[in-house]
Order: sequence, then structure tokens, then C-alpha cells
Amino acid sequence: MTYDFRTLRGDLLGGITATVVVFPAALAFGVASGLGAAAGVYGSIAVGFFAAVFGG
Repeated sequence: MTYDFRTLRGDLLGGITATVVVFPAALAFGVASGLGAAAGVYGSIAVGFFAAVFGG
């Protein structure tokens, strides 16, 4: 598997954009679940990790 480094800038920008969009929702889901905002952030990190590993 090889990576085309010409797309690195776009990939980084896409990752930053996704983080900015998901972060407020993760906080809200954590608070709504009653577990606190940190639980929502940890959950979104876990989902992102598993999506990256399993090709989601």
C-alpha cells in the first residue's frame, strides 16, 4: 500500500474540518447521555479510530 503525498494537504484539511464539525456534536451527545462531555469526546475518538482501522 502506498500513499500519494500530493494529497496530504487535502487530507489534513479534511481531517481538521471533520474534527471541527464532529466536536460540538460529541460534546452534546455526551451531555445528553448523562455521562458528561468527556465521554462524548472519548466516544467520538474511539469511533474515528475504528473507522480508520476497519476502512469506514
